[in-house]
Amino acid sequence: MRLILTLLLFSSVPAEAFLFGGASDKKAAASLEMMRSAFEAGDCASALELSGAFLREKPPPELREEAYGYMGRCYESAGSTDKAISLYKLALGLYPENILFATRLALIYNQAGFPENAAPLFLKVLSIKSDDLAANLGLARAYASLGFLSRAKDFYSRAVILQDFLDPAVLEEYELCMLRKRDWPEARFIAGKGAQAAPLSAFWHQARARVSAGQGDYRKALSAMEAAILLEPSRRLRLERALYLLLGGLSRRAIDAADAELAADGKDALAAAVKGMALYSLGQKAEAAPYFITARCGGPFTAKIAGSFLPAAGAEATCEK
Repeated sequence: MRLILTLLLFSSVPAEAFLFGGASDKKAAASLEMMRSAFEAGDCASALELSGAFLREKPPPELREEAYGYMGRCYESAGSTDKAISLYKLALGLYPENILFATRLALIYNQAGFPENAAPLFLKVLSIKSDDLAANLGLARAYASLGFLSRAKDFYSRAVILQDFLDPAVLEEYELCMLRKRDWPEARFIAGKGAQAAPLSAFWHQARARVSAGQGDYRKALSAMEAAILLEPSRRLRLERALYLLLGGLSRRAIDAADAELAADGKDALAAAVKGMALYSLGQKAEAAPYFITARCGGPFTAKIAGSFLPAAGAEATCEK
């Protein structure tokens, strides 16, 4: 303490330099305060403009760390993704324990379609803060994109628990991942949680229908799909219902359902595929052929279905260009 007092009394350096830093640090602190205010007000253009004066003062690491956070997010807002990536990489090297930089960089990689780059960064964040919602959800998405569905399940599960199962959009993501994984018990559980979070959404009845269909219970799938249609009477759902009628052995009802859609659009490829398969299942191969030709000229899904039936139906498809 005596040494400090001696320095304060006899040094030619102003006393406030010991207590508050030099003049340059004061200017940097003032610039940072203005950057903070601009960022919080949503004025990223001003925040980035102020960053130049701030950095010219060669600020200490703790001030620079905060400024990098504002600058990176403002670069993102401005669409300057390359600048944001470069800055976050620099900041992450200087401040490896700051999870903001790792999280933001990982989110950019995920959004840009590079989940293999995002995953290690999210894992780094979770090694520091295991209950970080953004990192758990981001890692789930990264693993799902990479096809690592069991790993994705682990982190989607943590994310929805952290949200107390209250975010329908994230629950839908999780549900679609479990349907893709064919994890029927988990898909049914999440469908129940989703229906609680969004009771007027047809998606959850449709999800339950797909779970039942995946388990071979087409009658139960049909019942769930009819509940979905009551909430959303769309062509898409009606045709999925027609497929369940067909798969459940109710071919004539499937034909009626397909006919209703074909009456509205005679070139509806999916409706044509359903009717063709229903007629084929009743042994009416010649009658099915024109519908398979219509389906063959639709998208890849119906074309593949029709392609497997056309030879047996004794017909070839010639599509208009």
